[in-house]
Order: sequence, then structure tokens, then C-alpha cells
Amino acid sequence: MLNKILSFEIIEGLPEDNGTYFVLLENGSIKEGYFGSFSFPYHQENIVRIANCEDQQFHYEKFIGWLKPIE
Repeated sequence: MLNKILSFEIIEGLPEDNGTYFVLLENGSIKEGYFGSFSFPYHQENIVRIANCEDQQFHYEKFIGWLKPIE
């Protein structure tokens, strides 16, 4: 088994580019999301939309920041 260490930096605010991101939620969990999951500038800040695959519903959670890979 190959172990790999990934380094990330926590970025506050919203990403500037479209794409898929890892989001650090307020409860300490990390979820994968896409650009459209983040709130728009005129909506409440630090809220991200999360899909629950079990009941196929969307809900909103507070996030601390999104994770950007460090190269």
C-alpha cells in the first residue's frame, strides 16, 4: 500500500474559479463540493450547500474555508 501525504491550505471566502473543491465544515468534517455549492456574494456568508445521498435532499451548513492544494 502506498501512503501519500497531501498538503492543503485553508482559504477563507469563496473560490474565484469554477471547479471541484474540498470544504472544511464548522463541525470539522471535510466534504467535496463544486463551485455552485458556495453561497453567492449577496447570500449569507460561510454557507455551503451539501447533498445528502441517503435522502436525496440538499441542506446548508456553515464552513470555515475551502482547501487549496499546496504544491
